[in-house]
Amino acid sequence: MARYSSGFAALDVTDSRRYDSKFIEFIADYDRNDQFFIMKLPYSWLSQFVDRLPPPEVVAELLTMRGFEVEEISCPGSEIKDIIVAKILEMAPHPDADKLTLCQVTDGSQQHEIVCGAKNMKAGDHVALAYIGTVLPGNFKLEKRKIRGIYSQGMLCSTRELGLGDDHAGIMILPPEYKIGRRLIDEMGLNDSVFEINVTPNRPDALSVLGIAREIAAALGEKAHVPGASLVSSDKEIDLVPSIDLVDGDLCPRYTALILKDVKIGPSPQWVKDRLEACGVRSVNNAVDATNLVLMEMGQPLHAFDLDKLHEKRIVVRRGRIGEKLVSIDGDERILDEEMLVIADAEVPCAVAGVMGGLESEVSEETTAILLESAYFDPSCIRRTSKRLGLSSEASYRFERGVDFETVIPASYRCAQLILELAGGYAAGSMGIADTPDCERLESLRGRMVRLRYAYCDRLLGQIVPRDEMEKILVSLQFSVEKKDKESMTLRVPSHRLDVCIEADLAEEIARCYGYEKFTPTLPAAPVKAPEPQEIDRGMALRIRQYLIGFGLDEAVTYSFSDPEGMKAFPPEGVSFQCDETTVLNPINVNEATMRTAILPSLLQCAKRNAARGNADFGLFELARIYLPQESGHEENRMISGVIVGNPGADWRSGKKERDFFDVKGLVEGMLSLCALRRYRSIEGPACLHPKRGATIQEGKQTLGYYGELHPNLAEKYELPGRVLVFEIGLKPLSDAYRSYTARYRPFSLFPAIKRDIALLMPEGVPARKVETIIRRESGDLLENLEMFDYYRGKQVAQGFISAAFRMTYRSREGTLKDDEIDVLIGKILNGLKKELDVQLRS
Repeated sequence: MARYSSGFAALDVTDSRRYDSKFIEFIADYDRNDQFFIMKLPYSWLSQFVDRLPPPEVVAELLTMRGFEVEEISCPGSEIKDIIVAKILEMAPHPDADKLTLCQVTDGSQQHEIVCGAKNMKAGDHVALAYIGTVLPGNFKLEKRKIRGIYSQGMLCSTRELGLGDDHAGIMILPPEYKIGRRLIDEMGLNDSVFEINVTPNRPDALSVLGIAREIAAALGEKAHVPGASLVSSDKEIDLVPSIDLVDGDLCPRYTALILKDVKIGPSPQWVKDRLEACGVRSVNNAVDATNLVLMEMGQPLHAFDLDKLHEKRIVVRRGRIGEKLVSIDGDERILDEEMLVIADAEVPCAVAGVMGGLESEVSEETTAILLESAYFDPSCIRRTSKRLGLSSEASYRFERGVDFETVIPASYRCAQLILELAGGYAAGSMGIADTPDCERLESLRGRMVRLRYAYCDRLLGQIVPRDEMEKILVSLQFSVEKKDKESMTLRVPSHRLDVCIEADLAEEIARCYGYEKFTPTLPAAPVKAPEPQEIDRGMALRIRQYLIGFGLDEAVTYSFSDPEGMKAFPPEGVSFQCDETTVLNPINVNEATMRTAILPSLLQCAKRNAARGNADFGLFELARIYLPQESGHEENRMISGVIVGNPGADWRSGKKERDFFDVKGLVEGMLSLCALRRYRSIEGPACLHPKRGATIQEGKQTLGYYGELHPNLAEKYELPGRVLVFEIGLKPLSDAYRSYTARYRPFSLFPAIKRDIALLMPEGVPARKVETIIRRESGDLLENLEMFDYYRGKQVAQGFISAAFRMTYRSREGTLKDDEIDVLIGKILNGLKKELDVQLRS
């Protein structure tokens, strides 16, 4: 679907001197209120403005391609297209029913006998006749049937049955001028096509018949007819000029008033009601209907005051005062303030400017003199007032987006003409006009000058549009060419096109009217730079996630802010918690006052909430950043951290109630192996871990992280039951190892293996990793696999010692190994263990 927006204009908002600041302020509102206004418009009304108007379907396609999407084309009378105007010739009582009447009705060519239950008609009345077989609104099909023994040859319809009103007390009596035998919709003007048009917020000029007619005329190469705006002067009170006191001219650059006297307020003629109803506007009375008719016709809101209800019969345009109140036409009391513009008389406010009139001064049946208002109000002021009061109207919607300054006076004359035609009376004196003393503002509202460079337009559109075609398009849209040369042309923007401010807007108009379908699609040309390598390998991070999920853990996402007190239990090396570099200037609360230096406190808080809600077996992990303060700035490191409570994933077959140190050790070692990290060692864990069930991982002199059982005091602080297993490891070293690892093929040995088990007596405090290091060193290349399969501490082992059993698998690629060869290796291993670690073979 084609939708027109000011996308091009947004590209070049660079020089504020080229804009009216007031215009920019309300244009910004489009972004906050980016919605489409659905406007209903009768085809017949458009045809009065444009000669040789194409059929409705062609008009709809034309508007849609120019940025005004036509949602629907409807016909108000489509459901009653078969109803005929008829005349009652005779009436007689039904022979078998006191409440029924027999009517002899003619449609001009044939006479019909109708049984009717209504009593409000008489012979000679024109009525709406539905034949047998006609389908009425509500999908009710009229069928031939007997009514108390007499066949009724049709039905005389009420307004409710035709969907034209709610009256069901009697049948619909039609005006005598309706021609017998003609379709009812033809006589009532309901055979018209009505467009429902999406008008974008940046095109307030198109919120009228005249605005849409300009677009259609430009597309057809025609010129739209502007309604006549002359007013026949009266010889009565020729010196009378309405009194206008323009106090706040910055919010109202122009205010005009006309006085009409001896008017007679009453219902409007049917053609006015039909036209307004087609546009979705309710008829009120002839004076108010005239203002609404001009609003829909020319896009200029107007308001009619009862002149006799204005104190001193004068108008004061000023800001509201604190504490002032006004009862608006809808009956609600409105509280005013100093930021709202009001239309007042000599004493009190009579209307909220540009939004809604007051109940006290509204036109009623007793009104004989009218003060007709037509003005230009500052868009941003009207928008603020409308939002603050929670009050919106057809007038405020247009004033918020900007009306045509040059239409203020013609629209007033046009409306006065209509009122005098519909309500009688005369125009007293001449029009009162009050303008702001800011001449520069007035000049800008009459239309700005914009220069269009041909080369710039070609570059912006990506295609060359012929120069004469550019000029033809802009002139058809009523832009006037003031100056032109080989490189550019300078144009005056018409006063109704408030959305055109810079040359990019002109280029957009050219593209819109030239036809988007004529542009050749091209890919934008831009230099493509190879992406910089990621600090952490994405493939490795994905494998780690899948590995931990397979282990029964769930991934968590927590805030980067944390409690500085909670961080102190997990201090990275050399970090001061008083560093301003990681302190949040406007923390959400005191518990989120610093950027975190560890992930575990956040995960432990999650674990605490889970445990409090009865979740006893779960595991959580997170890949995220930590922020380490430095002397200048801070350093960001990505970490992988986890918490395990109970035995996640366990079922009735699981023997263990909770996982222990060796489970988290196996998890971490498997993760390191997954990342191809082979050479590392485990030393004593940090203070946040259990003194005997924790380890720090080191590669050379670099600390990678830690794992183990959380210190019981910390587990109690976080209200976590049983053993709580944790780990936190830096991802950068794992990523480096993962990227540097290259898989190499080694052929399988064709010779059998020899397995040997040794049980060792080890002093407490000797890490198993050191024992494994000596076994690997002394075994050389023949060692294929090494594992510790038993660990024991108890009565059968001397105090201060533990028993550990290791299984070694030896295999050669050159031949079958002999027992004496393996015995030599075992001897070397035992000598090394005794000499370096005081570890001996258990007897």
